[in-house]
Amino acid sequence: MISLFQNEWLMLITGLVVGSIFGSFLNVCAHRIPKGKSIISPRSLCPNCDQPIPWINNIPFFTWFFQRGRARCCDFKIPIRYIAMEISSAIVFGYFFYQFSLHNDLGLTLSGCLLGWILLAVIVIDAENMIIPDRLSMGGALAGVIFSILFPSIHGYGMLLVPEGRIISGLESVLGLLIGSSLLFWIGVSAEKILGREALGMGDIKLLGCIGAFCGWQATIFVIFGGAFLGSLVSIPMLLIQSKKRKKSSVVTDEKEATAFGREIPFGPYLALATILYVVFLKEWIDPWFVKSFFFNDLS
Repeated sequence: MISLFQNEWLMLITGLVVGSIFGSFLNVCAHRIPKGKSIISPRSLCPNCDQPIPWINNIPFFTWFFQRGRARCCDFKIPIRYIAMEISSAIVFGYFFYQFSLHNDLGLTLSGCLLGWILLAVIVIDAENMIIPDRLSMGGALAGVIFSILFPSIHGYGMLLVPEGRIISGLESVLGLLIGSSLLFWIGVSAEKILGREALGMGDIKLLGCIGAFCGWQATIFVIFGGAFLGSLVSIPMLLIQSKKRKKSSVVTDEKEATAFGREIPFGPYLALATILYVVFLKEWIDPWFVKSFFFNDLS
C-alpha cells in the first residue's frame, strides 16, 4: 500500500481526477454562493434553464468537449470558465498529490489542495461578482488554524514532539492570520484617507487572514505586494485600452466611464494568484530571507 502512495505517476493521475471533480463542484459553488443558494441541494442544474443534469452529462473535461461547450438540454453555450476551473483545480490537486508521493506529507497535501481550491473559488467569484464570501475567507481561516494544529509540518514543525509542535504551529497560524488581516486593514484605511473613497473591501482583508493562517505571516507580506504588482500589471493596461475606446465612442454618459479610472477592480484574484506563486515557486526563497532579515541580522 505504501509503495502505491510513493508512485509519482499514480498519485499525479489520482490528483488530476480528484481535482477535476472538485473543479466541477467549484463551478457549482461559484454559481450558487453569490446568490445565497445551497451548494448541496438540489443536484447540478443547467445554469441557463435550471434543468437537472444527468451524471453522464456531468463528467469533468469530457462532457464539455464531447458536447462542444454547449448544454444538451437547451443548447446553451457554457462559459469557458467552467472547463478552465476544472483544469485549474485538476492541476492544483495533481501537483500536491505528486508532492505527497515525493515527501509523504499528508498535512501539506491536504492543506495545499484545500487552500488552492479556496483561492480558485475566490478568483472566479470575486472577478464575476466583486465579493469574497465569508464562508471561503473566514471559513478558510478557521480551517487553516485547525489544519496547522493537526499537521505541524505545514509551518515546518513536523520534527517537534507532540504536543509542542502542534501548539507552536497553531500559534504561528494565528499570528499569520492576525498580521495579514491587520496589515492589509491599515493599508486600506490609509489609502481611503488619501483617495477619499474606499480602497479595499473587508473581503480582501479576511482573505489575507485566511492566507496567513495557512502560509504564515511571511507569506502575507509577500502576497500584499505581489498581488498589488500583478494587479497593476494586468489592470493598468486594460484600463488604458478601455479609456481609449471610450474616448473614441460618441456616447459618454459619465466622467468615470469616459476615463475608465475610478472603477472598482477586484483585488482578491490577484491576492490569490500571488499566493499560488508563493506556495508553488517562491516559498523556499522568501521565508529564509524574512527570518534572516528580521531575527538574525543583529546577531551576525
